[in-house]
Amino acid sequence: MKRFQFRLDPVLRLKKIKEDQKLKELSELVAQVNQRKSEIDSNESRIRSLSSTELSGSTDLREYSYLQTYMRQLLTRNTELETEIRSFDEPVEKKRTEVSEARKEKKVLELLKESRFKEYLHTYRKAEKIQAEEQFLADLYRKTREEIYGDDRSKRDPKVFTYDTGGIERTGTEDAGLSELRKLYERYKK
Repeated sequence: MKRFQFRLDPVLRLKKIKEDQKLKELSELVAQVNQRKSEIDSNESRIRSLSSTELSGSTDLREYSYLQTYMRQLLTRNTELETEIRSFDEPVEKKRTEVSEARKEKKVLELLKESRFKEYLHTYRKAEKIQAEEQFLADLYRKTREEIYGDDRSKRDPKVFTYDTGGIERTGTEDAGLSELRKLYERYKK
């Protein structure tokens, strides 16, 4: 029996490629969101470290003003980054939906392939079982004949070839081999 071959394998490969492409696009969007979150965390840690430092007596008002301005710029940048992150919510959700759809399409084909493979195995095992049973019966018949008649081949039943004419008259254009078989059949029929 020939090996299992799923006819829709090319389609399944295309579905896997499509799913991988959608996952790549989603991961790029998520990477951009994570980059912005990382920048927010970095800015917040700078703000905490700057606000926890004690000002020494030698620090003048101008440095304190610069420090406050820098902290306000960090806070403003964090607000801008949070707005950008929220703007990614819709595209990320859309990509997640596309990935989910691509996975479903691929899963359908994988389940179909699995089902066809189970059918193939069932048919293959059934054919193997029939072949094994036929071989067993042939061996059993041979052993039984040998027990009855021993090695004397003349007392065994001859192999009989029958040719079924089926009551159909044949024309002269038939195959030469068939006509020879028919002659033999007619000759030994009587």
